[in-house]
Amino acid sequence: MQELRHDYRRTLDKIDVRNLVFVDEAGLNLSMSRLFARAVDGERAIGSIPGSKGGNISLVGALNLDGLIAAMTVPGSINTEVFLTYVT
Repeated sequence: MQELRHDYRRTLDKIDVRNLVFVDEAGLNLSMSRLFARAVDGERAIGSIPGSKGGNISLVGALNLDGLIAAMTVPGSINTEVFLTYVT
């Protein structure tokens, strides 16, 4: 196992970090809201939250050594078709 780790590390050492791109996906619901708030002493925290369940939004983004290089949001989930559209 140690030798496999060393082999993997040697392989990574040969890669130019300027060629690395990291892609990640996240999802959120539009009705997400905080349940607690802060207020000045003696004041009541007042706010509002959505009354109905909101829709889902998915975000896919890519980072390289220079920072964020591409981001895309879609309603619903990221499926193969959406992902292939993103990467091409």
